[in-house]
Amino acid sequence: MDYQSINPKYAKDLDRLYKADRKYCEFVDKNMAKLDALDPDSEKYYRLAEMIEDAEAIRYNANRERFVDHLPERELKAWAKRYESFHGYAPYLV
Repeated sequence: MDYQSINPKYAKDLDRLYKADRKYCEFVDKNMAKLDALDPDSEKYYRLAEMIEDAEAIRYNANRERFVDHLPERELKAWAKRYESFHGYAPYLV
């Protein structure tokens, strides 16, 4: 994805955010694939779903603290708009 930041001092931060968001998307997709392989009515499915929710929440919060919380709102909005137009869905971390 090609993106020009509003303020050039945030360009590297937005690049890092993009990479972190793509990794988080991949993590969520892998977890969904694991759940899809199981019977939704089984006990194993529910245990795994709970573990996955906890792992995703921990990773989400860590990524937000590291890559998102220090960026200005207008940079995030402009970046998220470009991300959505490129990928077809909103970024997970913004």
